[in-house]
Amino acid sequence: MSDDKNMIESTWAEARELVRRLEGTTVQRFAVKAGEYEIEIERGGEVIAAAPAGAGAAAEPDQRVFSGSFAAITSDDGADGRIPVLAPLVGTFYEAAQPGSKAFAQVGDVVEAGQTVCIVEAMKLMNEVAAAEGGKVVEICVENGQPVEFDQVLMYLEPAED
Repeated sequence: MSDDKNMIESTWAEARELVRRLEGTTVQRFAVKAGEYEIEIERGGEVIAAAPAGAGAAAEPDQRVFSGSFAAITSDDGADGRIPVLAPLVGTFYEAAQPGSKAFAQVGDVVEAGQTVCIVEAMKLMNEVAAAEGGKVVEICVENGQPVEFDQVLMYLEPAED
């Protein structure tokens, strides 16, 4: 058996065990990474996709049926040219540093790569979320104070014009 096949089978075994352990919890989405492979799983269906990590939408994932209550992340985020800003962890989304303060970013604002655009609070720690790329904020997908999941889209940016 090739090393790649061993890695895939090992990753699937780890994912199945995590799914089993997460039944009955509030976790809605998670990812498992092993070597160059990554599996993203979301509650609500029966299919799981595995693809080389960082392959993006262009990769042809290895589709498999899985008898759990999770489904593949088959998101086409970015397919329309928008840049998603994702939650780096499970927590609570905040648009500003303090209640009543000016939001880090609002629809219509132009932000630079590395600029803080919001906060995700987890276990009393305020985690600043920065834009990976510069652009114009075109949509904020969550409400202030709303719980968010790992890798949930918080907002979309349009790429900065050159």
